[in-house]
Amino acid sequence: MVAPRYARRRERGLLVTLSHLLNELRYPTTPRAKISVGVLAALLFLFLCLLVVGGFLLSGALVPRQAGESIDPASLLINVEVVEFTTPEGKTLKGWFFPGSRGGPAVILCHGYRSSRLDILTLATTLQHHRYNVFTFNFAGHGDSPVGYTTLGYKETEELLAALEVLAARDDIDRERIGLWGYSLGGYAVLNAAPRFPAVKAVAVDSVYLRPLQMLELDRNRAGVGHIPVLSSVTLLEFYFLSWFWGNPGSLLESVADTAGLPKLFITGNDAPQLAEMTRDVFASAPGPKELKEMSGTNMASLLEDQRRDYENLVVNFFLRYLPLVET
Repeated sequence: MVAPRYARRRERGLLVTLSHLLNELRYPTTPRAKISVGVLAALLFLFLCLLVVGGFLLSGALVPRQAGESIDPASLLINVEVVEFTTPEGKTLKGWFFPGSRGGPAVILCHGYRSSRLDILTLATTLQHHRYNVFTFNFAGHGDSPVGYTTLGYKETEELLAALEVLAARDDIDRERIGLWGYSLGGYAVLNAAPRFPAVKAVAVDSVYLRPLQMLELDRNRAGVGHIPVLSSVTLLEFYFLSWFWGNPGSLLESVADTAGLPKLFITGNDAPQLAEMTRDVFASAPGPKELKEMSGTNMASLLEDQRRDYENLVVNFFLRYLPLVET
């Protein structure tokens, strides 16, 4: 069917107008056009600069600089075994297994963001001293992990599930009774993974956040970028775009809603007030049984000796109540 003549004229007119506009942008002939082209070029350059700077800031958050692990638990005469396991992406991670009571329950400890398993070594040995089998490892992008970047919770949930699978395959523990503890990043992974693994019988989380985007925002504020709204927004948008490729572990609140009947200990510290507020929000939405404990500080890397002892006693007593050494 032949298009009406007026329609063909309109199409030709539109093409001519677009051609003139593009030509004017490339070779401006009027003062107004030159100013418009200059403004557009400046805006485009500014936008590209924001993308580059935002990407630089984002890379600093996703590839946190970590000091090498200078301490080997075996050198401290601690009974420990190195255990390797493979992530869903085919990456090999190494964890420390601290044997306790043979055939007894096990507890997996998950470190926080910009931290490592070294920071929770004393908690691991304290639980081992109470005859728990303990396992801890470094998330991607932390400590000696061969994976070079963190996703602030997206892939870390799958890494924890892979660790649970390896632990549950051992014949020297009670494979049906496993406890989980996690701080910030670790806490996010713990609450996402717990309802997906029936062997998990007790969970303790400290300073947990609702969404990975919130952890990134907190990190940017600590770096002094939060007071630059446009730059901070660009960084968050770039992270949001990347998260499409990482998959979604689901809403943390949705995962928590599936933990009815699972004993949960929520811990907050005055040394991380924003995370403490988020933790209280998660606690409020969580089904029972649950309990909330507020402490002066909970960052294991900076606690004084008395604070560390109180914290470790809190965690140990929780597991003794809900993950007893002898099944009742």
